[in-house]
Amino acid sequence: MKQITSDVYLMKMAQTDSRAPQVNVYFLKNEKLLIDAGPDNYPCYLELQQNLKSLGIDLKQVSVVITHHHPDHVGLLKYFPEETAVYADPGVRYYGTTAYLNAIEEQTQQLQILGIPPHAIDQIKAQLQKRFLPFLENVNFKDLNRLPVSSVRIHRLRGHSPADIVFQKDNFFFGGDLILKGIYFNVLLDIDPVNQKLCLLNQEYEQNIKKILTTFKIQTWCPGHGDPMNLSSLVKVNHKYQKLRQLIHQRITQSFSFSDYDSAVREIYSYFPRLNDYFYLSDILTVIK
Repeated sequence: MKQITSDVYLMKMAQTDSRAPQVNVYFLKNEKLLIDAGPDNYPCYLELQQNLKSLGIDLKQVSVVITHHHPDHVGLLKYFPEETAVYADPGVRYYGTTAYLNAIEEQTQQLQILGIPPHAIDQIKAQLQKRFLPFLENVNFKDLNRLPVSSVRIHRLRGHSPADIVFQKDNFFFGGDLILKGIYFNVLLDIDPVNQKLCLLNQEYEQNIKKILTTFKIQTWCPGHGDPMNLSSLVKVNHKYQKLRQLIHQRITQSFSFSDYDSAVREIYSYFPRLNDYFYLSDILTVIK
């Protein structure tokens, strides 16, 4: 655990897959507020308890807020006391329902019509199914608008997921996975809990990143992975992201065809290490939408 200010603490939690990046969980001591709940990894739960104990705080005294629904940010809720109050977007609970599983089946069938090859569709389906978390139905979710912490502001955005929440305390912003250094496959294919359809959020992502960089008075950006950044670092990360997206767009317009998907992917993404087709298609479908 690292102390960032007199009130803000950062805990980096390992995922069960050693290849996956560590997940940042932040704790506001004065507010007894945990920002995100980390991955489904029981040793991390024990470590969290010990870290809080070292601050003189019992986990039962803590409330939780969630930046977005992805498993590496909500997985630890599986082990929390039943009475723990969790303030989140109402759509988070959807990802623990059979309706979500049914929507995956229906929506991935639609991808066949586009001519996307079966192996790529299978990877999209597998990635989305990993986000099915049935324990969410037992979580004590509360209305985010009723968060009883006046020192924390709530900014509702979209882009990385159908509902991204940025939490602000003073000039510190806790932004989940909206802006991550070194990660540029960031507008991900997801099922929208409102209409239960696949959503492509590039337009919203671009608008909200601009809002973050131009209207938020950022001293420190606290991301869901990696180290905290200042505004200058955020601008540099976004500039690199924009350059890569322009290059990807050029290569897609020049060479992309679902009829020759595999060779097109190799051409477009030759400068990246091998990734799951889910990430490739998130980017491709967003650009050609």
